[in-house]
This record gives sequence, structure tokens and C-alpha cells, in this order.
Amino acid sequence: MAIVGVIPAAGYATRLQPLAGSKEMLPIGGRPVMDYLVDRLRIGGCSQLRVVTRPEKTDVIAHAKELGAEVILGYPPTVSTSFVAGMDGLAHDDIVLIGFPDTLWEPEDGYRQLLHVIERVCDVALGLFRIEPSELRRSDVVVRGGPDGRIAGIDIKPAKPRSEWIWGCAAARVLTLSGLGDVAWPGEYFDLLCKEGRDLRGIPLSDVWLDVGTKAALNRANSAP
Repeated sequence: MAIVGVIPAAGYATRLQPLAGSKEMLPIGGRPVMDYLVDRLRIGGCSQLRVVTRPEKTDVIAHAKELGAEVILGYPPTVSTSFVAGMDGLAHDDIVLIGFPDTLWEPEDGYRQLLHVIERVCDVALGLFRIEPSELRRSDVVVRGGPDGRIAGIDIKPAKPRSEWIWGCAAARVLTLSGLGDVAWPGEYFDLLCKEGRDLRGIPLSDVWLDVGTKAALNRANSAP
């Protein structure tokens, strides 16, 4: 069984344009922002790292190779199909760690906590983050169903959020994610799994979460001590 970290880096960063390079390479604290996710994947125990990106994103390609990652080139039309491309050729029982290269979060060992759960009890483990109420309406809000951390559903950009928690990273076996490419966003797929009665668990990680996909968030990241 392999533990594989998959990073979707094929997007166009429309909310941040114009940019001189790729969003994943924006410097935060003197490092490309994608490096923070890579750190967490490696601390989590991934034995392989795969970066899915477009051929023209030469800065991402060069940096991924410097990091020792396998680069998968293509034009995936959705975030979900980026993850599917990154899983190509893996065995059904391999565990995939997924995350987003434009996010900053704590703790560094978050994926370890997810792996501890996925290897013991459930189909999907989601890392949860408590965020500001004003941000919930543009996020995947997680509704938990009991004290054991079982997830009842995922509300995508809800008008009336039912919790203060979002998911920001995940772990699952390849077989469990076999239908991911049928929907545009992973959160939609996780919600479908909930409706099918699959066992998804949410692991609260922290209230430290920042998506640098907007100019305001990028300014916040660069102004943090």
C-alpha cells in the first residue's frame, strides 16, 4: 500500500490576475505557497508526491521537479478531474492525501491525524477547520452527525450555514474516490458518499486556515508576522 499526495495545480487563478507567474508559486514568508502543503503531505507520510498542472505552467513544473514530485501534464476541466489524473495507475487500496496548494493551515501533522482514522475506521477522513462566519457562504461547510465525528453532509456555499466548520484536506483510498471525476468539486462527491451511507469522519484540526486565492487573502498572508 502506498500513501500518495496529490496536488491540483492546473487552475487559472482568475481572481488574482494579472500575475507574472503561477498562483502556486506566489511567495509567502519567502517560499512558494505550494511548499506549505508539500511540507504537510510529507510529514503526513506520503511516499509519492504528484503535481497535476498544465504544460505552460513552467514555473510550477520546474519547482515540482526540484521537490522530487512526479509531474502530470494535462488540461483537467475541473478540480475533481485534476485529482483523478493524479490518481491514475494507483492501486485500489492505496491511500490518497488531497489538499490545495493555495491554502495555509495548521497543524503541520494534520494528515497524520487523518491517516490514523482512515486506516482504522472509515471510508474518508476530512480535516476540518473553523473559519469566520463571513467566509462560510463561499466554502464547503461540513455538517457532523454525532460525537464520533461522522459527517452527515457537505453544504456547498450554503446561504444558511449549518456549522462553523469547513473541510480543507482529506484522506481516502483510491477505490473510494473512483467516482470523483463525475462531479466538478470534491465536496460534492463527499456529500454524495454521505447520502449513500458511506462512513465519512471529520477531524477538527484548527481555526488556522487561509485560502490565498483572492488578493485580499494574499495581502493578509503576506502581512502576517
